Amino acid sequence: MLNQKDKVQYAMRDIAYRSRVGAFLYLIIFAIVVGFTPFYSDYKSFITLIGVLLIIATILRGTSAWTFAIVFSKYPSLWMAVNGFGLLVQAISWGVLSIMSIEYYGWQWTTMVICLSSAAFSAGAVITTSTSFPLIVLYLVCMFGPTMTVNILNGTEESLIAAFLFTTYFVFLVFAAKRLNKEYWEALNNNQLLKQRARELEAKNQELESFTYSVSHDLRTPLRSIDGFSKLVLDDAWQKLDDKERDYLQRSRTAAQKMGHLIDDLLQLSNVSRAGFKPQDVDLSKLVESNIEKLRQIEPGREIELDIEPNVKATGDQSLLDIAVSNLVENAWKYSSKKPHAKIRFAAQEHEGEVVYYIKDNGVGFDTRYINKLFGPFQRLHSDDEYPGTGIGLATVNRIIDRHGGKIWANAKVGRGATFYFTIHSELH
Repeated sequence: MLNQKDKVQYAMRDIAYRSRVGAFLYLIIFAIVVGFTPFYSDYKSFITLIGVLLIIATILRGTSAWTFAIVFSKYPSLWMAVNGFGLLVQAISWGVLSIMSIEYYGWQWTTMVICLSSAAFSAGAVITTSTSFPLIVLYLVCMFGPTMTVNILNGTEESLIAAFLFTTYFVFLVFAAKRLNKEYWEALNNNQLLKQRARELEAKNQELESFTYSVSHDLRTPLRSIDGFSKLVLDDAWQKLDDKERDYLQRSRTAAQKMGHLIDDLLQLSNVSRAGFKPQDVDLSKLVESNIEKLRQIEPGREIELDIEPNVKATGDQSLLDIAVSNLVENAWKYSSKKPHAKIRFAAQEHEGEVVYYIKDNGVGFDTRYINKLFGPFQRLHSDDEYPGTGIGLATVNRIIDRHGGKIWANAKVGRGATFYFTIHSELH
């Protein structure tokens, strides 16, 4: 969480950024009033004085707003004093201008323009300076206090109505400023709390990934030893072993090999987050064809109908996308293996202004009631006896697509195949 000093810096920074335009509006509106009303010709000395004060205040506020990053870190008290003084001078100048307009012109259109500008300036100041409640209250007093006092002292019905309206607006702005101030500090605290939680979560994720990588890497050697020595025993002592002993050893080898595959998949899942990201043009169609060819070499006798749309391209990290495509193609290949006439289709389509890629098969499918489990690690919708696997492939795909700023989802029917859709936005990785 931020300490009080950091909170004040955040608050003043927001005031500075919000003031970069508003600081100049007083002078601009003043120039318009002078140019289109008889004020200057009637009361040249007075208007000149107000103009000089507004120029000084605008310079002070404008300079402090645009030099915040340089000045505040070295002289925070000076910066706050200069910025606050400039704001209050603007409020006093405009408040005095309102009084004189009422005194000289009554409630004619010149006065109405100035008073409406006062109301607009005050509303903007409440938003701009909501981070500092005392400052905004002092501003409102400077802006409306003289006008309310003069109207009450005049005592006419018209003046009293004006005083009532100004007072009502003043009270409304004070309450609005109080609410905005409270909401600002609550939002600032909540935002910092969320950032802290995000940092803690990121650190824990990195620790977990490092742990997963280390454990998985260290487990490989003993597993290879178990598998290798079990094979040696089977090869050398085949004739001396009975069927039960052979079965035990073969089960040991199978379990070690399965654990090896699981470790490989865990390492791949871990590496997906740790790997670099090099966006480039990637031909997804060729990736699909390449992975299909690898599967054909493993199962050369497999008959399957392929429909791969040519030249389907995306921008992303080629090595990561190859892993994602490999897992999706292997899933389609595996879960359609029991179909007498298996089909796999890869293509792209446009949906709601973006390109959606998909891999479709006519295999076993799954029950969409359990779709929320689909992309979590170790989540499987089919038994290992039916379709061997580790339950990490789709979690890996999900993480890769997430690194590409996209999303992945699926649609399926039991016994009628499944379709996996994904999008890619490589600038978000």
